[in-house]
Amino acid sequence: MKPTIKSLSCSFTIMLFLAGCFGLQSLYAQGINEQVTVIAAYEPSIPDANKLSINPSADETEVKLPEMTYSIKSQQMETTLTPDDITPVKLVGEPQKKLYRNYARVGFGNYTTPYAEFFANSLRSKSYAFGVHLKHLSSSGKIEDYPKSSNSLNLVQISGQKFTDNHTISSGVGYRRNVVHHYGFMPSDYSFPVNDDDLKQKFNRINANIGIKSNYTDSDQLNHQIGLSFSNISDHFDTRESLISIRANADKRFELFDLTDYQSLGIETDLDFTGYKDSTLKQKSALLSFRPFISTEFNEYKLKFGINLSFQADSISKAYLFPFAEAQVRAMNENLVVTAGITGNLSHQGFDKLSDINPFIQSVLPLQYSRERFAFYAGARARAGNHINLVASFRSSSVANEAFFVNDELEPTFNRFTVVYEEGNVLKGRFEAEYQSAERIKVKAFAGFEKWSLKSNSKPWHRPSSQFGFEAYYNIQNKIVAKAGITANGKQFARIPSDSENVYTEETIKGYADLNFGIEYRYTKLLSGFINFSNLTGARYFNWYNYPGYRFMVMGGVSYSF
Repeated sequence: MKPTIKSLSCSFTIMLFLAGCFGLQSLYAQGINEQVTVIAAYEPSIPDANKLSINPSADETEVKLPEMTYSIKSQQMETTLTPDDITPVKLVGEPQKKLYRNYARVGFGNYTTPYAEFFANSLRSKSYAFGVHLKHLSSSGKIEDYPKSSNSLNLVQISGQKFTDNHTISSGVGYRRNVVHHYGFMPSDYSFPVNDDDLKQKFNRINANIGIKSNYTDSDQLNHQIGLSFSNISDHFDTRESLISIRANADKRFELFDLTDYQSLGIETDLDFTGYKDSTLKQKSALLSFRPFISTEFNEYKLKFGINLSFQADSISKAYLFPFAEAQVRAMNENLVVTAGITGNLSHQGFDKLSDINPFIQSVLPLQYSRERFAFYAGARARAGNHINLVASFRSSSVANEAFFVNDELEPTFNRFTVVYEEGNVLKGRFEAEYQSAERIKVKAFAGFEKWSLKSNSKPWHRPSSQFGFEAYYNIQNKIVAKAGITANGKQFARIPSDSENVYTEETIKGYADLNFGIEYRYTKLLSGFINFSNLTGARYFNWYNYPGYRFMVMGGVSYSF
């Protein structure tokens, strides 16, 4: 066993003690010299200890858990939700413009042209709307080398609407009187005298209508509309035509297929009953049309399919079936809308319709039904930014019995028109571009064309091949308003009878451009003065063969709101 520090320290102390004792003894016992030498090191030892060899052990106790049974009784906890009140956002509303019930406008122009127009309307109302429109425009100027060419227009129109929670009821009644003269010849070319009163033609038109239309806010309701209208026309030579029309349609949403969220089923119905009488003929006819359809919408797409079943009933009865389909795509947040489809249609060429297009027609006309056997159409509407709008349309059709105006060979002066019917194909297109900046600047340009290919190889009589136009509007601080525009029509063709029977010559009517300009000075918000110029170039142009229009025209007047 190795010595510890404590044992060594004890040994060293004993040695010092012994050395001290012997040193003291030597001091007292002189002559005695004793020396002790320690040879072996101190080796301490520890005896063995007796240990207990007993290990503790735990008593093993068996514990049995009791069997537990339990059941859960479900009970719904009643909860309530009380949302916090949301403070409404305060909107700063723009003040509504003050409306005036009445507006009058009167003027006078060269060619002895008086003009007067009056509007009366109800103010803002959630329950009804009412309006009256009166107009007079006439001219008694002469055209060099031609007989009396005076004309006039008188109009009275009254309309009203009643608004309920779910429907709008509308009605109206009106009267229009047009007077023209058949001045389309030069008296110097003929040896017989011409009485101006014999050239006079007047048309009296009466119309009335009533209808009701639903305006549900719930899209699942049955939307419906029905209207009844009556019109009558009579002319200076006792030709009369009356038309009773019924228009009705209805549609409702359903969930028939899983392809889209919903589908709409509907039907459109037109019923036209016409009575016609002239100096040689008296007849009645009817045109019935039923158009059931199904439509749907999903994402930016809209589809519509259906059939048009039309019945023609006069001296004979015929039925026609036209399928139709339309697809529409709305893109770029509806800033671009593209529509395309196919269709067909049957329409009646009545005396009222034809005389409104060409007032120089005969009072005895061959009236037939025109049939658009097949048509493909496409169109697009786009908005570029906040100021530019673009519109384009295109239509290609195959048509039977299309009406064209030609000079009547039974008139010795060829100054009245009759109708011939042709079969063929037509291609039409139109493009419009508009720029508008608030109410200050507005600019619009348009272009259109119409190209016919007839089965008889004849020309599309009195149908301009093209049309172009430009319009501009500029408001200078709501004080001065300037307007300018130009309309250009392309050339057209006329069929002229010759001395030989059933032999005709073809005449080309040159195109023309009509430049106009107008300016209005607003003395106050209620009172203003205006002056308008038409045909600034003074060109002599023809809308109908041998029917020249007036040259340079000017009209000035005032307008007043009260």
